[in-house]
Amino acid sequence: MNFNVTNDTNTYDYMNSFFSGLNNSSGKNDSYGGVSSLLGDLYAVQNGTYLKVAKKFYASDAAKSSQSADDIKKEMNLVKEATQEATSSLSKLMDESLYKKVEKTDDKGNKTYDYDRDAILRNIKSYIEDYNSLIEMSGDLEDTSTLKAGVRLVNQAEVYESALARIGIDIKENNQLELDEEAFAKADIVDVKSLFTGAVSYAKNMQTKFFQMYSQANSNISSVNGLYSSQAQGISIGNMFDSML
Repeated sequence: MNFNVTNDTNTYDYMNSFFSGLNNSSGKNDSYGGVSSLLGDLYAVQNGTYLKVAKKFYASDAAKSSQSADDIKKEMNLVKEATQEATSSLSKLMDESLYKKVEKTDDKGNKTYDYDRDAILRNIKSYIEDYNSLIEMSGDLEDTSTLKAGVRLVNQAEVYESALARIGIDIKENNQLELDEEAFAKADIVDVKSLFTGAVSYAKNMQTKFFQMYSQANSNISSVNGLYSSQAQGISIGNMFDSML
């Protein structure tokens, strides 16, 4: 029996013919052919050819599955990391103490109480950077379930488009955020606070969407681990043949 052990297609065909030969019970007319095929296959087992083919077949299949699983988990872990970073920077803007007036002293020693706009601005810029990174990544996702979570995230942001614009934040055509610092400098801090604090604020709803996206990515990793664990058990026969080498 001639076949090329380096050719995956031939290997797959041979494996199918071997197992179909074992299950051949079509009747008397096929009995001789079935026995002949089986004897040929048994000879291949005895001389070690089958073991080489089996090892090649199962090793190749496992390698493909492992690579696919690694790619999926790598992508989902990047999503988890990005959502965590966006959530972390957003949580700083949700801290109400950020919007309390603080004492300031000018060059002449005069003391006044005002909002720390510089601190608020730094946190907004940090959040926008993290948010944009997540949105950019979402556009390249292969997994549709996580991609849908990204779409819901964008849709949620658009609900607050006019409110964001009032404090100098625009939603661009690519769904990323852009800050106009001059417009922000003129914005009412009360408007800024209302966007980032409170139970029905922009920040609270975005935080929920970040969590949903994180959870979806985490669920996908768990599913992949379970799937490939089951597949590994399913090809345990390959390990049995390997052990005979």
